[in-house]
Amino acid sequence: MDKGTIWVITSEPMATRGNGGLKQLKVEELSVNVNLFLEQMGGILEKTPEKLGKFHFDEFEVYAEVTGKGTLAILGTGGEVGATGGLRFVFRRSSASSNGK
Repeated sequence: MDKGTIWVITSEPMATRGNGGLKQLKVEELSVNVNLFLEQMGGILEKTPEKLGKFHFDEFEVYAEVTGKGTLAILGTGGEVGATGGLRFVFRRSSASSNGK
């Protein structure tokens, strides 16, 4: 393994056994996909209200799976499941935007 690749454990079947296995991903490709995911989440979060009824919306937590192809996916019905672990992202409103509570 070199600095340009990272190992991902996938649940995709291997050729000889159906247990899944290790797969190497290019770090640059994974980096591009993480940045794309963050841009997409940013677009979603920009549209969220600061207040939900009597509650303030200050934090948003997302778990994303890294698939065997190196893409990031939020699990849901019909989602592509390609890895057993994932990444945790916590988004918090900046204190400047939450002063108006």
